[in-house]
Amino acid sequence: MARSKGAAHGKKIYIAVDFEGAACVIGHPGKPMETLGSGLECNTAVFKQAQRLVTAETNACIRGALAAGATEVIVEDNHGSGHNLLYEELHPEAKVLMGGPRPRRFCVLDDSFAGLVLLCHHAMAGRKNGILAHSYSSVSVHRMILNGTPVGEIAFDAAIAGERGVPVILVTSDEEGCAEAREFLGKDLETVATKRGLGRNCALSLAPKKAQELTEAAARRAVAACAKRKPYKLKGPFTLEHVYKWESQADAAAKAKGAERLDAYRIRHRGKTISDLT
Repeated sequence: MARSKGAAHGKKIYIAVDFEGAACVIGHPGKPMETLGSGLECNTAVFKQAQRLVTAETNACIRGALAAGATEVIVEDNHGSGHNLLYEELHPEAKVLMGGPRPRRFCVLDDSFAGLVLLCHHAMAGRKNGILAHSYSSVSVHRMILNGTPVGEIAFDAAIAGERGVPVILVTSDEEGCAEAREFLGKDLETVATKRGLGRNCALSLAPKKAQELTEAAARRAVAACAKRKPYKLKGPFTLEHVYKWESQADAAAKAKGAERLDAYRIRHRGKTISDLT
């Protein structure tokens, strides 16, 4: 049997860590989103608690990956500014990608990796009962539409990885995010639902220790079986439409190279590849 490019380099695993999908992370209940963005602003008690919870789930994922034979683990701090995790508490066997701006999304991900984990992710904008649901920007983007289909970060990031020959092997999120991931990436995708949304900032959540336990076990299974997963590859050419929440946001987006203004709120971009749209 021919070995994949990832296998030729050992079992390298890439973990992209967002924030909103961790157990017990719900943002700031009852406060207006137009002033709070994602609801996880730095230097607040809510954010600092989220740092601890997300870092613990990240370590659980790393432990599971290593137990299943991962030879190298890259953790990408993928939320907001890219400077969020408690780095001094990270598992010592992981390397961490942090800060920005970055040359491209997942800037060190290539086909030497056997699998991508989307950890602590969230549902797309407009998904009912998705905790802190949004599509890249909770402040400006009302909806993202790729070739006529509404998408969020899970599907779009999976497509970026797919172009580089890397499959998504595990998604952790709330129930809506996990359901969304399976809709795009297949019912056999390994997922961990950390909480059930009862509104944007209200959830029935697993206890953090339980979520960590389930994440470690799922990472072990996912890495052990990563050779069975196929990259999520979409056929181009592509059109990506952003529907903005305010006309002024569309005004600013319309200035980007290749932008096509459709109406007061909608901007369209075209590309031969998914990477052309990033």
